[in-house]
Amino acid sequence: MDWVAEVVGAGATKAEVVGQNGLRFDLRVVVPEAYGNVLQHFTGSKQHNIGLREDAVKQGLSVSEYGVTSVETGEIVSVASEEELYELLGYAYVPPELREGSGELEAARSGSLPQLIELGDLRGDLHVHSTWSDGRASIEEMALAAIERGYEFMAITDHGDRLREGRLELQLEEIEALNARLAPFHILSGVESAIRADGSMDLPDEELARLDWVFGALHTAFERSPTERILGAMDNPHVDCIAHPTARRIGQREPQVAIERVVARAVETETALEMNGQPDRLDLRDVHARLAGEAGAKIVISSDGHRTVTLMSIELGLAQARRAWLTSEQVLNTRPWERILRAKKKS
Repeated sequence: MDWVAEVVGAGATKAEVVGQNGLRFDLRVVVPEAYGNVLQHFTGSKQHNIGLREDAVKQGLSVSEYGVTSVETGEIVSVASEEELYELLGYAYVPPELREGSGELEAARSGSLPQLIELGDLRGDLHVHSTWSDGRASIEEMALAAIERGYEFMAITDHGDRLREGRLELQLEEIEALNARLAPFHILSGVESAIRADGSMDLPDEELARLDWVFGALHTAFERSPTERILGAMDNPHVDCIAHPTARRIGQREPQVAIERVVARAVETETALEMNGQPDRLDLRDVHARLAGEAGAKIVISSDGHRTVTLMSIELGLAQARRAWLTSEQVLNTRPWERILRAKKKS
């Protein structure tokens, strides 16, 4: 195929190639009756599969991509699905996102795996931009796209520095008019307010107090006390959530944010933390989101959509949330918008 740069190996039932982008790809062909064995083998991480095989040895079994072999009799059992394989070995089914060697096998053995959040659990998106700032679609266009996705609500959170000099008032009037037309769908009034280098927000408190939903976010001066600035923003009674809390750009920027301190203050102040689905952010990342979830912090999964098509980025945030062992109960935007407003910290 055109995207293959190098064929490393090829045979009757397997092939290995390197793509033009440098990634390595494996192809395996098996009979349907052994599909579950080979799928699990190549889907689990190395750590997960080592743990699975070590446990199997204690039961007198040998697990491979071809089947489960009884060491005593030599009998090989193949299965058509991963669910059958985990059941055969004495586990509840382990979703692929959890196969990281981080306690999932013990939980599967004891029946204590979480019921992971699913896409259908999300009732709305709390981080959406429009042409009022750097978005590429109007509020109405974003709202109609959200309705197409089956949402009940959407928060318009344009950048604070673009809503000064009376523009916020005009935007609120537009949102009110659209809500009258689009009901029962509801557009929440919001903002993504930058946390300046001196720790202040880029909109005054009296403006933030008027809004349904307020993000605080680092956008500049990432080397200047990022942790302290985030902690200060969470102390602001009008800041409901910290957007992309570590401010990372994958492969480009990794600010030194003390995530443990951020999570602790989030719990203390009842400030939510965002899992941003933009492909170059994925922030919070999975391990940080698991830390936040276990600490009892409120979590929001958002698209940070700047055009209608990028509303789908929320699905990448959801995938990270599943890797973080999160359930729907731990995520704010699985609730009706009225309950979200009641769950906000008191200003």
